[in-house]
Amino acid sequence: MGRLILWLIFASSLSAHGQTMHRHESASADQDMRTALAKSSALKWTDAPLLLPARAKHGERSRAELVLAGIAAPKVEVFAAAGEEARRRVAYEVAQGRVRIESASPKIGNYHWLVAREEHVDEVRVASTAWYFSNPGESPQRLLAQAKHELEIVPDPLPREHASYRESEKWRFLVRFLGQPLAGASVRLDTEFGSHVRFVADGEGRVIITFPRDFRTIAEEGRSRHAPRRANFVLSVAHEADGRRYLTAFNHVYGEDPDRQRSLAWGALFLCVGMALGVPLLRTSRPSSKQGENNV
Repeated sequence: MGRLILWLIFASSLSAHGQTMHRHESASADQDMRTALAKSSALKWTDAPLLLPARAKHGERSRAELVLAGIAAPKVEVFAAAGEEARRRVAYEVAQGRVRIESASPKIGNYHWLVAREEHVDEVRVASTAWYFSNPGESPQRLLAQAKHELEIVPDPLPREHASYRESEKWRFLVRFLGQPLAGASVRLDTEFGSHVRFVADGEGRVIITFPRDFRTIAEEGRSRHAPRRANFVLSVAHEADGRRYLTAFNHVYGEDPDRQRSLAWGALFLCVGMALGVPLLRTSRPSSKQGENNV
């Protein structure tokens, strides 16, 4: 009898362990599916080529994984502002639409420039982005000035460490072709929240981009408020020369306008103050029970 009880306890523990492992595996599979769906949904808001971050792995300060969308590039080139000469431009192979990249050195961080290129006889498509590694590193100013392919759109400048593009802010970008400013270039802005705006570069190839105030509410997004809110955007520009069409894009993320929350906070404060000030008025305007008796 005792052996039977022990066997039942052991079988029950194995079953519970199996269920726990199954839940963990299911949660991991669900997370992978959500990540894949999030990446595939990028093509629903833009047809521009993109380099998007994959799920981050904790503890990796000098490595990153990205997903390619809207472009079939065989490799991604990473340009660094500092480090050994051989590490300032490194090509990484793309496998199943993903690529793993590294900083120029485990001790060198700051911005690196990423380029994915798909080339045909009559067309060249380029996706580009800036990736920030958290270790200290050299300013990306000279890196941005360096020509890396025919048609380029580059930030002028990039946001500083711990800063970001935000709704309603104006930021300057530069359009170049063969290293020279491309005056009058038509630049399209697409955002994850469905905004589509066109801007025109001036005579020096510079364009001032105003980020739209288009963030959805938290309820619409279906997520919590614990982390800073970020959304994807892409700037794209096309140009034809010598019978060939060039299309290049720069994608990154922008944040929520902080005035949104300040306005809500001040509105709630004024509402509370107004209600508090109105209480004494209600009390003085209400007749007392004795006054009611005298009027009878």
